[in-house]
Amino acid sequence: MGEIQVSPFGTRARFAMLMLVLLCLTSVWSNILTFNFAIICMGNHQQNGTNETTQDPVFTKTEQKYAISIVAVAAILANFPVLSLVNHYQIRTIFGVAGLLSAIVTLAIPPAIRAGFYYFLALRFVHGVAFAVNLPVIGAFCSKWAYYKQNGLFVAGLVAYLQVAPAFTNPVSGGICHVFGWSAIFYFHGAVGLVLFLVYGFFYRNSPGKHPFVSDVEKNKIQIGKSTTDKKALKQVPYGKIVRTPAIWAVWIASFGNFTVINMIFLYSPIYLSTVLGYSVTNTGFTAALAPLAQAIMKVVVGQLSDKIKFLSEVNKLRMFNTIAFFGCFFFLCLLAFTDPLTQVVHFKLSLIFFGCAGGIVGANTGGFFRAAPILSRQYSHFVTGNISLGISITMFLVPFFVTPMTPNNTAEEWRVVFLCLGGVMAICNVIFCIFVRGEPCEWTKEDFVITRTSVVQPTQINEPRKF
Repeated sequence: MGEIQVSPFGTRARFAMLMLVLLCLTSVWSNILTFNFAIICMGNHQQNGTNETTQDPVFTKTEQKYAISIVAVAAILANFPVLSLVNHYQIRTIFGVAGLLSAIVTLAIPPAIRAGFYYFLALRFVHGVAFAVNLPVIGAFCSKWAYYKQNGLFVAGLVAYLQVAPAFTNPVSGGICHVFGWSAIFYFHGAVGLVLFLVYGFFYRNSPGKHPFVSDVEKNKIQIGKSTTDKKALKQVPYGKIVRTPAIWAVWIASFGNFTVINMIFLYSPIYLSTVLGYSVTNTGFTAALAPLAQAIMKVVVGQLSDKIKFLSEVNKLRMFNTIAFFGCFFFLCLLAFTDPLTQVVHFKLSLIFFGCAGGIVGANTGGFFRAAPILSRQYSHFVTGNISLGISITMFLVPFFVTPMTPNNTAEEWRVVFLCLGGVMAICNVIFCIFVRGEPCEWTKEDFVITRTSVVQPTQINEPRKF
């Protein structure tokens, strides 16, 4: 008999990989968000606690709009090429290269801004290309590393990067701005990204079976429920079948509604808090972090609940959590819309509460469309989950062109219309999701379908989850 492999992590190496990938995903998104805080810092910071200010560049509202949208354009253009690269070369190489590019570009942004606006736009384009890799990474990682009873937890843990990034970046950037100025925000985030992705390239492996720190016991546990079909067969993704599946479109439409509001909150919360509610730069950083922090906590809690709840069918769990997230967010946005923060102190405090609740409750989406994607698509999750990134990218492109013309003066009345319109889009998308979503893997994920379609290998048996 061969020697049994042991690990310094015991049987928990998958959680170490989960944390490493989460930090790397967070870094890529944080690098993009740095600009949204830097524009507040420019021309308004105090050097080393004194009243001395520097001559900083100032972006017009039109330039701000283009700087945000160019990231989305790049991510949209890169989406399908990235999915193809991930399918053929897997995520250790592709994500590692993308992350290092994101970090290097972030370090280069201050001199690019001083050199000229179009140099800066070119670097923001690279940020968008790197960002296009994030969601395919989540699908590929979960399909390889998640134990079938912890699928919801793993999905929730990784998609929380969307909340962990602003929860980290906003308060840290506020402190850095106050002491060192706006350029230090980019230098700090770029340096952190370099370190994280060097560690990622050294420690990460594309599958548990190839990792020296994964014990034999953990390898066997993770492999339960995984397909044993030949890798060449799995690389032949049934694109036609996937795009003709209504349940898959329900997931993608839900992602569009979700990120319409998420991008509004994350991209514009520093501006809303500083201009409408009148917060200082430092206080804006800490306050802007509350909503994403609450959302990250909600994601992890709901991710575990969705794995533990047994009295509801899978499809009804998906509908329930998605409705809590979408309708709950719409409800609090309506309350926020009709609360004038400038009339009374109590209304000012209520505005903060409603804003935080709207951002927090949407974290229940990890039990909704985020969970539905890997359930429906199984071994092709990198493609289906990867295309959720189109929801992020398209709305990142559209939201500035909607919000900027609607808020020329950044008044509470102008933002009321924004909250009601974008919240309404979210509610409509939830209705569509609940009608068409399903709670079991699609037919084109089944072993017999894969083998019949490819004619590459003979039928093999899937390791079905054991019943205890």
